[in-house]
Amino acid sequence: MIAVVAALVAASASPLRAAREPAAVTSREDSERAYRASIRRHPARWQAYAALASLLAAQDDRWERADETLALLGRGLSLAPPPARVPLSIAVADFERSVGRTPQARDRLSALSELKPDASQSRRIRELLDRIVDEERARAVEDWPEPLPSPTQRAELAAAEQKLLANDARSALATADSLCAALPAWRSARWVRARALEAVGRVDEEARELRILTQLSPSHAEAWRRLGEILAAEGGLLEADRADEALRQALSLEPSWTGLWLVRARVALRQGRVQDALRALDRYSRTGGESAEASRLAAAARAQAGLDSSQGVPAAPSSSREPSPAARLLFQQAASAESPDRARELLHEALADSPGFIEAAVALHASGDPIPEATAQALQADGEGLLELSAQVRRAGGGSALVAPFVDRAVELGAPESRYVRAQLRAEQADRQGALSDLVAYVASAQPRHLAEARALRAQISAPSRTDLSPLLARIRLAEDRPEAALAALGSSCREGMPPERLIALGEVHEFAGEPARALDCYRLAALTPEALRRLARVAEGHPDPRLLPELQEAEKQGMPEARWALARLDLAAGQRELALPRIERFLATAAPDDVGLAEARAAREAIHKASTAAARARLRDRAALGAGGLLLLVAAASWLWAGSTVESALRRSPRFFPHVARVVNELRHDVLKHRAGVLGMLGGGRREDVARALLSPEPASKAVAAQYEALRGAARAQGISLRRLRREPVFGPLVRDLARAEALLHGQGGEAELLAIDERVRGVHGQRLAALLRLGPRTRLDAAAVAGWIRDVEAEMRRAGSAWTAPSILLQGMEVEFAVERGALSTIFANLLRNAQAASGGGEVIVRLGEERDAAGRTLTVLMVGDSSAHAVSLDAIEQRESGRGLALVRDLTREWQGHLIVRPEEPPWTKAVGARFPAPRS
Repeated sequence: MIAVVAALVAASASPLRAAREPAAVTSREDSERAYRASIRRHPARWQAYAALASLLAAQDDRWERADETLALLGRGLSLAPPPARVPLSIAVADFERSVGRTPQARDRLSALSELKPDASQSRRIRELLDRIVDEERARAVEDWPEPLPSPTQRAELAAAEQKLLANDARSALATADSLCAALPAWRSARWVRARALEAVGRVDEEARELRILTQLSPSHAEAWRRLGEILAAEGGLLEADRADEALRQALSLEPSWTGLWLVRARVALRQGRVQDALRALDRYSRTGGESAEASRLAAAARAQAGLDSSQGVPAAPSSSREPSPAARLLFQQAASAESPDRARELLHEALADSPGFIEAAVALHASGDPIPEATAQALQADGEGLLELSAQVRRAGGGSALVAPFVDRAVELGAPESRYVRAQLRAEQADRQGALSDLVAYVASAQPRHLAEARALRAQISAPSRTDLSPLLARIRLAEDRPEAALAALGSSCREGMPPERLIALGEVHEFAGEPARALDCYRLAALTPEALRRLARVAEGHPDPRLLPELQEAEKQGMPEARWALARLDLAAGQRELALPRIERFLATAAPDDVGLAEARAAREAIHKASTAAARARLRDRAALGAGGLLLLVAAASWLWAGSTVESALRRSPRFFPHVARVVNELRHDVLKHRAGVLGMLGGGRREDVARALLSPEPASKAVAAQYEALRGAARAQGISLRRLRREPVFGPLVRDLARAEALLHGQGGEAELLAIDERVRGVHGQRLAALLRLGPRTRLDAAAVAGWIRDVEAEMRRAGSAWTAPSILLQGMEVEFAVERGALSTIFANLLRNAQAASGGGEVIVRLGEERDAAGRTLTVLMVGDSSAHAVSLDAIEQRESGRGLALVRDLTREWQGHLIVRPEEPPWTKAVGARFPAPRS
């Protein structure tokens, strides 16, 4: 714009020429003073006004000076000659646009068509109108105002959050429901409610809640993402467009969610948009994504055909306003009556027959009579009818004061569009605050039909925001899949000295476009802000660069998990596995469940463990080759000392070894660590003899641990596993040494400080190591598909044997249930339970139940039960007396082996009883 104005002011007076000379003017303030001096000298010369308007449109204080500036420019327009009104009006409209008065700017530009502008002026008008449209679109995606909750309501929301974390979703949902009812536009409460609905499995209601949340807060990335995933997975073909829109909005806000490109590809294939699917897959691969699903989708895209669908059903009118045939006839007669008096008489008769006849009431109002009271009473409970009445009265020329009671009553009745209609009325009456309140409530409704119009009305009644609109424009372009247009909206490439917000926005555009190197450059320049560090760490997860080391280290200090994985990758590239492993462990412990680097980090950790083991073995081989004789003897001694596996590695190789380990660990934790060694902390107060008695009687605690470990070695040998000797075992060996040292000190005098240190290690390090062994148990996850497969195997076996078969019902709590039991053992337990139920039912009903429950002590248990409809009773005592080897006796033995217990329960009709097994839930 400044370049255009420079051409316009070429014929101005000498003060104006001085304002344009670089040698005479060194700042914008000097230029402004020069332009104002020129206006004072020659008030009728329009070029100074145009140059001043362009100069002030770029200054930060233009909002505070808008009224004074527009008054000055208005005086210039009144004094300008006709040929100059077009260029000066363009400059004034540009200033109005810069201070957010876009309706006035549009009206001013539209009126210029009467002055017949030339080609260049017409082009400038079109460009300015396009920019106004873009800025209005950008303001439309700003978040709506949010109510201010009370401290009590904030505390209730925090409590609901804690309930969600504690898996008490139903209580959290009840709290969120009450908060959303009290404050419909409170976004935090709606987000908690959506998550609670997801936790209880009410997906349709969750999608509705997320739609409202994204209407209120278009910048809520998590809500857009979850809504897109739900619509893509559950919505079918009719919801595909809305799913893709939600996913595009999520990616425009968080380009690091690269996995959403795969979801977009699936949606595109469902709609037959092959090229869009391939484009999404290309974006996924350019960001470093690799998966078997991407290959499958790419193959399916090459053979995909197009599909289309549409829908739409008009709503039926309310019966309260449906006129009778007689009333319709009277209304038709009134339209052709010979006199106005006769027409009013016929309309009164029609309304006496059908008081809710809206067209007749409006026609009577148009003839000069008031709206009959009977009509208002007939529609008193019909919100849609009241809105229709008010709309027709307004079209007939009725004022807002006349229809306001009708609209207020429709709002009381909760008519869907009533809030929007009342906001229009309040805007006409200059009640801006009331109109904005109605608009916020309207946007917080489930399916507003005039959402775009509501946003436009908000722009008219609200003061425009003074923020930079370029990032919002860029976000709109990204949501349209146009990263190049988003880059153009932001105006330039990343460089030092730019505001951090602009650098982050440019980095998001490059990241969205699949240009991680450029995105990293932008984030690096803005890395002083936490947001830039977070985004830099996310991108660096897939594209680590040694130049980013200072920024990644700072992000690691601030607790960002993504930075830990990026630094670990740099350590691995430099061959520093010992530095990488702790970072990988911390990353796996703190990363979000959907982090893109989780799978690769787990694989890297396993590779490091394998490499460490291989390196240790290589070192032993090298040492064995250095000499003979005495060296061979040393190697033989070392081999003897280190022979065998640790308990941890034995558990990783043989899951069936876990029951023996769990039994020993539980006994040691209860009997030795808790009741015997736990008394070491009682040394103070002259109770040394009591402590010694607890630790040494009836046998020393160290010998008890050693005996348990030797029993464990025997159980391992029975399974073909050789465990290390006790001294070299990393868990049991240090525990025995500490206990033996404590026993030796208790035989003598003194040593309290060392005994207290041993007590601290027993309660801390040793207890944690034993607990870690319990977390290495097998995990068997059963979902509906796995259970159905097991059922088919049993069915095939029984049908081959000629036995009767009844298809069982499956009741599965949640999507899947995880058992701390080896898969083969769990399969055997299930098959015997099902065979027993089938044999007992004799063709009756059979049900399979899997889920979780809590015992009287509050411990979580996983349950696998099979019920039948047989009248034959089964008791635990009867099962206990059976011989081992088959049927329920085999179930009994396997259940005990895996630390569970057998249960028999009555069932609700049509079933009579259920037999099954309960196991401790897997440790996290």
